[in-house]
Amino acid sequence: MENKTFQLKLKIAWFQDFLGLAIDQVQINQNYSLTPYYFWPKTEAWEQLKLELDSKFWLTKDEKIKILKMASDVMNYWLSSRDNRNFGNIKETFPEIEILELQN
Repeated sequence: MENKTFQLKLKIAWFQDFLGLAIDQVQINQNYSLTPYYFWPKTEAWEQLKLELDSKFWLTKDEKIKILKMASDVMNYWLSSRDNRNFGNIKETFPEIEILELQN
């Protein structure tokens, strides 16, 4: 079994009117951007992330599924909580995600 020395990390930029989503590859405490930020619902961010991940031949199907499911979960949470200004709850709900707390 191959031992991976990296992991994928979902990054989000939380705005009241839209949500930015991007994916980094984290390797030995270094972050490398795999995708730019895609802004949802202004664009089809989930589909854009999927296309980006599908072009990365070194990622396993399970890694892609895991990060895309996480993106879906964040998008659904944002729909129900986007007016919530308590970022502590967001960080508590998604501790593995890097959250940029931005105001628009």
